[in-house]
Amino acid sequence: MDVLTLTRELVAVDSQNPGPFEPRIVQYVDAWARERGFESQILEPISGRPNLIVTVDRGSNGHLGLSGHLDTKPIGDALSEWHTPPLELTVVGDDAFGLGATDMKGGVAAMMLALERFAARDDSQGSGVVSLVLTADEEQGSDAGAKALCASGLLPPIDAIVIGEPSGITDPWQAIYLVSRGICCFDIEVMTTQGHSGLSTSLGRNATLLVADLLHAFENFTPTVDAPGEVLCSPTVNPGIFVSGGVSFGTWPGHCRVSMEVRLVPGMSQATLHGEVDDLVRSTLGPGINYRIRYLESGQGWMPAVELSPTSPVARAAQSAAKSVLGREIPFGAFPGGTDATYFMGEGNIPTVTSLGPGWISVAHGANEKVGVRQLSEATDLYEALFGSYFDQAESR
Repeated sequence: MDVLTLTRELVAVDSQNPGPFEPRIVQYVDAWARERGFESQILEPISGRPNLIVTVDRGSNGHLGLSGHLDTKPIGDALSEWHTPPLELTVVGDDAFGLGATDMKGGVAAMMLALERFAARDDSQGSGVVSLVLTADEEQGSDAGAKALCASGLLPPIDAIVIGEPSGITDPWQAIYLVSRGICCFDIEVMTTQGHSGLSTSLGRNATLLVADLLHAFENFTPTVDAPGEVLCSPTVNPGIFVSGGVSFGTWPGHCRVSMEVRLVPGMSQATLHGEVDDLVRSTLGPGINYRIRYLESGQGWMPAVELSPTSPVARAAQSAAKSVLGREIPFGAFPGGTDATYFMGEGNIPTVTSLGPGWISVAHGANEKVGVRQLSEATDLYEALFGSYFDQAESR
């Protein structure tokens, strides 16, 4: 089976999150692995949300992991905007369109075929252990996936991991990302006096208008980075992810809620950010206004950013493999979003490349998601070259 066909089969398995979740796609990959005689283990630290680890053992020069998540964002309200059926991979020109094609079923398909090639190598081509670490729930905070695997100690003794998230933004293979930005999501509720809208001039500014002030204030908010990392990057503040309030026409709103997110970078402190958020809300609303700030209890409430040193063996091996396949050196960079690297590095203590995979993050999470057909083949070759590069380095260390 070629990588395009395998990607098509993975896209056809609905694994939206929230939605059907991961059981069917885990069953598919588990059956694929067992048919080839690979060791395959389903891990379910949270009931109904399976993860999968597939391993090929070919020697003692270290244990390398390739990781990808099996869930996708939901199709949601964008269904009418799709030009092709979201769950049918459709090739148009040089691109293949489908839900999860770039984030990240194309990358997972390339990993699967690279593992198959690794298993078929002869003994003269280097040795080591490779595991595919295929996780649940990455698209909603990783609570049932990487976070749970690390917290429960279920991961095998892997030396390093490369995550196959899309490494393009505007161009394919734009960077090898060593920073996984974190996230902090929170709601702000504003409570004022509800009343007859005909008396609005005597009731004062309503809760919705005060929330509008908060939206403008957070647009200009620059959080503090206490200790910047090696790969410089800046946090992003995203106000107004959700806004809700109001009762009916004729009623002056007395309650409004707004949801915000901050994309974190290495070196940010939870205590510092929480303090700055509270100060900004209090100073914007002014005295006498009741409000409440609630941080999400899931991993999205505080998922810290992490960073891998450019001098780490797995970063150097990834750069060497990319150059050998793509014919040019790929620079290191900071991933715009967060990945499972947060938990693999932060809790699992495993050196992790945040992103090296086919596709563009700029087309993820929306209608007409696509991956380059050529990129799928390049990714398969790149992962295969990574095995040689990493294990050759391990042998010489």
